[in-house]
Amino acid sequence: MQIPLGRLSITRLPTLLRRLGAWWLKEFLDLFPQRIVELLSGKGRALLAIAMHQERATLELLNGSRALIASQRVTLADNAVAEIDRFLHSRGLERKYADVGLRLPAENIFCRQLLLPAEAVGAIDAIVAQDLAKKTPFKSEDIYSDYVAVERVDGDKITVWQWITRRQYVHQALLPLKFDIEHLAFVVFDASAETQPTPFISLRPKMPAHNSWSHKSALVLCCTALILALLAGSLKYWNQQTAIDRLAEEIASARSKAQQVSTVVEQLREKKSALLHLRLQRSEVPGLIDLWEEATRVLPSHSWLTEFRLVETVGKREEQITISGFSSAASSLVGVIDSSPLFFDAALTSPIALDATEGRERFTLQAKVKIPDFFKEAAR
Repeated sequence: MQIPLGRLSITRLPTLLRRLGAWWLKEFLDLFPQRIVELLSGKGRALLAIAMHQERATLELLNGSRALIASQRVTLADNAVAEIDRFLHSRGLERKYADVGLRLPAENIFCRQLLLPAEAVGAIDAIVAQDLAKKTPFKSEDIYSDYVAVERVDGDKITVWQWITRRQYVHQALLPLKFDIEHLAFVVFDASAETQPTPFISLRPKMPAHNSWSHKSALVLCCTALILALLAGSLKYWNQQTAIDRLAEEIASARSKAQQVSTVVEQLREKKSALLHLRLQRSEVPGLIDLWEEATRVLPSHSWLTEFRLVETVGKREEQITISGFSSAASSLVGVIDSSPLFFDAALTSPIALDATEGRERFTLQAKVKIPDFFKEAAR
């Protein structure tokens, strides 16, 4: 039963993961030179294919991708192993680092093609073996077989190319070589078509797909990618959280400083307002010049001053003037000063005395200055 997930399904999830692992492995291997990739993938060993032509043979040196590197035609009647060693030594190789196989003609191979769904990728070995037993007359003890599976671009199907050859063809080709079958690693054939893979039968036990280097490498790389993604996400989250915490501390500190500044500004505003208010009120209070002009205005022409003082009474917020001088009628000056709108409560502070030199009366008089009521209330 399939559970749709948009356009995908749960049953296709393993296929998608496998394709993701293969893509990740390919991208990873592209970072290395081709020689290193061949060593990592197990294709670093050279392949030596022997093509028999009666008493002579052609030695073909192939790379891991089964492409021809070099070839040489030799006579193998005497010692085939010695000829093989000489050929490999001329190429800087030893037989223990090379896989030796046979090249047989195309008529010695039977090719067949299977089309499997992508979900069957984990059971290809069993499917191919069952299909070979049911649909062909070959018996497993009489043949050598191998296959290669190619996934289509759309990922829905897997094309399986299977090659089969009779054991007798391989054994007959080995007779002139005096070569044991145990030392033979593979059998390769001439390609029958350009659109098909080169027929290649490995004579060594095939490693299960889940134990292959590519499967393990893809699994390790996928796990590595997942771990790196988790680490990258965690690191990004940690950096963001650290930045948020730092900003929170800076905001709290700035808020505290802003509150302090706001308090100082408010206090300065209040003081400035009070100062402006006092200055405004102070402008309504008569100053020294005003009081001087008022005193000279109200005094009669027969009187003049020798001293004028303005004194502020401490604690009472009152001002008073003290004037001294000469006058022809000093006793009348008390009433004259009291009649002024700026003075009140005038009184002589010393007895009136006649000055013989001036021929007038000397006096000293004191009076209080009238202050507006609103200024008195503000002063309190």
